[in-house]
Amino acid sequence: MNKIRAIFGSAINVVRQMKWSVRIALLIAIMIFFSGGAIVITGQPGFCNSCHIMNPFYQSWDDSSHSHVNCLDCHLQPGFTGYVKGKINGLAQAVACVVGRVGTKPNATVDDASCMRPECHSTEELESKNLVYSGMKFTHQVHVENVVDGIKISCGLCHSHVEGKEHFSVNKEVCFTCHFLKGSTSDSRLVQTGCQSCHEVPDKVIQRGFVAINHAEFVSYKASCDDSCHKNDIEKDAVVSATVCLNCHDHGLEREPNSVKLHEVHTDPEKLEAYTGQKHTAHTIKVECFACHGKVIHGRSEATSVAAMMDCQDCHSNTHEAQRSIYTGEAHPQEGRDPKYVLSPMFLTHVECSGCHIERVRRSTGTLDSFGEVARAVPRACDKCHSPGTGDQYIPFWQGKIRELYDKIVARVDKLEQFAQLETNPQLAQKSKDTARQARSILDAVSNDGSWGVHNFKYTEAMLNKANEMVNSAK
Repeated sequence: MNKIRAIFGSAINVVRQMKWSVRIALLIAIMIFFSGGAIVITGQPGFCNSCHIMNPFYQSWDDSSHSHVNCLDCHLQPGFTGYVKGKINGLAQAVACVVGRVGTKPNATVDDASCMRPECHSTEELESKNLVYSGMKFTHQVHVENVVDGIKISCGLCHSHVEGKEHFSVNKEVCFTCHFLKGSTSDSRLVQTGCQSCHEVPDKVIQRGFVAINHAEFVSYKASCDDSCHKNDIEKDAVVSATVCLNCHDHGLEREPNSVKLHEVHTDPEKLEAYTGQKHTAHTIKVECFACHGKVIHGRSEATSVAAMMDCQDCHSNTHEAQRSIYTGEAHPQEGRDPKYVLSPMFLTHVECSGCHIERVRRSTGTLDSFGEVARAVPRACDKCHSPGTGDQYIPFWQGKIRELYDKIVARVDKLEQFAQLETNPQLAQKSKDTARQARSILDAVSNDGSWGVHNFKYTEAMLNKANEMVNSAK
């Protein structure tokens, strides 16, 4: 210890005897020495691994086919300027790490210029190759530097996902999101590709039970895959929830509904700086496609039931429209909006259909759709919210009143139609026919509802009274 103190003291004395110019030169030399050492040390992959959040990324790099490539060769832009910017950014990251401002998921982007170095890859080489990736045809030629809805397709857009031992393997969900993406103002897809753009037509006949499927034959008929066998092979379209922006911002999608601008500022650092007026490093704007669009699955999934395999509403839609329109008090299409219509008290108190339709019974219509069960409304359902016997008391009363009024107006409309047939004045005959047709549409709405006033007694009564007024006006 004494020897060290003696050496240290001698060194101080030597420095004190130096001229100021020599001291400054020595200080600069020491700074250059340590800075050079720091530059060399921080440029090694092992230094990146000194931060624990980088451990899995370092390991995937070490196991990948690019393990012989230094981290800085990819993550810094080529050239002296890119190197200096990268080192300054690295210093800022080191400070952030010291003060505890580093997140648990580091973000990084690789510039295309880094990939396209002469000693690495070239555009000509990539575009000349036709590849097969996970059973799908692929070529870089139609992808490289193409722009789709504000998204410039770069190397890192697809090759950016750590998976297993591959440092930046391609996640197929990125392909699905882009290829199945629809515009904000149109139902058509932004990328107009068909099944054969990626898939070869199977050259073998596929046997499914007693059915032989020859895809080549179907293709010769110009059959549509999307509208037939493979209609449900896309689980969902690449839509964006209006609230997904709140995961990162203090505003929703309403601030910028233009999808082109949204894609530009989330995928291009230069456009982001121009849009916000603030400088951003490439490490701060990495946004994965599925962070906004969610997971898009493409491929046949095993169906456990007919309901899971098919969407019944493709054919059977609005089958309860008559009941809904009367229960909610909406004006019947042929009735016109009458300010006197009355909302159902049950609807106002948010009683759902299942609140009254509580008894499950098997259908016995004798038709193909008679299999299964339906929920039937019963008077005892009223007793769940009202005094015992309320349903037995009011339901027969409501239905009796409505049926009586309905039968009365039906008879009057029948007579009006007979009058129109016998009337010799063409104008009066046409007026009677039109009035009878309008009144009949209201009667049909009441009969199609089938509850005879239970769904909405006052509104049903008002509809029938209006039909009665129509008949009176015709006379």
